[in-house]
Amino acid sequence: MGAGRSKKKGLGPAFIMGGLRRLYDSRSLYAQLVLTDDCNLSCSYCNEYTKGAPLPSLSVLKARALRLHVLGVLVFDILGGEPLLHKDLVPLIRHIKGLGGSSGNIVTLITNGFLLTPSLVDELGEADLDMMQISVDSARATKDSCKSLEALGTKLHMLARRASFKVKVQSVLTESTCGEYGEFRRLLQGLPFDFGFSLLHGPGGHLAIKGEQYVRLLREEKLFAGMNLYRNHAEEALLGDFSRPWKCLGGSKFLYVNAAGEVQYCSQNQRFRKPLEEFTTSDIRRNNHHKECETGCMLGCARLISHAMGEPLKTMKTSLSMLAGLKHKSRRERKAMAFTVEPENGFGDTPKR
Repeated sequence: MGAGRSKKKGLGPAFIMGGLRRLYDSRSLYAQLVLTDDCNLSCSYCNEYTKGAPLPSLSVLKARALRLHVLGVLVFDILGGEPLLHKDLVPLIRHIKGLGGSSGNIVTLITNGFLLTPSLVDELGEADLDMMQISVDSARATKDSCKSLEALGTKLHMLARRASFKVKVQSVLTESTCGEYGEFRRLLQGLPFDFGFSLLHGPGGHLAIKGEQYVRLLREEKLFAGMNLYRNHAEEALLGDFSRPWKCLGGSKFLYVNAAGEVQYCSQNQRFRKPLEEFTTSDIRRNNHHKECETGCMLGCARLISHAMGEPLKTMKTSLSMLAGLKHKSRRERKAMAFTVEPENGFGDTPKR
């Protein structure tokens, strides 16, 4: 069973007040920090990796995290490539959580999960990780991705038993995975996870799928609360209607920091690139404008923060429910879960490449 955790301060009124201040100040709220472009997989739909890419040192990554904190960031995503390839992942998360001080912050790790071990899950919990988003696309491997229950079923059940942090299973919706998503969810019934979709995009982040079958899934499946922030936009876009207006806050309230340490609007738009150490609140103000690429864009990270901050009164209830859902499981709760989680439904963890 997992080891004990350090004492977690929790997210209280001070954190919420900090988030409210971001509605009107010249500081950022949310950042994605890329640890490396290297990845252990080669999914055909992904353009966010480079095999054999270098791993920045822990001191460099700590400096980037500190700079983001100074710029006002309260919500951090750690991603790649594949972040589990970095040997200093745990001390980096511990460092970022320490930056939050008494007000606290949120750290999410985005991973394909293939390199997870029981001891690493325990260490991530002890470092006060708030959430892990694990990418699992289908029950069986497809031509696009080996991120399946065949490969990751054992890892998911291990997370259900050991993880003190919240776990969200994120699936990329494609023509190959849409039809079997219902079966995929049935196989995971009873596991204490949230579930979400990434809508397949092409270059520039523009939606690459369309059809009523995808809209039905959005309406019928219980999904991560964050999807509610832009569900209407997503449903209309999947039917070919991109007329509903929105304003992207990439490079402003949302910062994407690539593996070279440069700020971009997002992972797909490199029209703006500036070294993080030179990026200031003046850039945050200048980047608070409509982007040419908004029409057709369905990047969840940019959409989530842009809608939450663009319509704060309308989205407040959803935002608060997302915060409330980040409660960590106690050791007693994990022990109880170990007795209720079913075996792996016949899925092993040997990847099909």
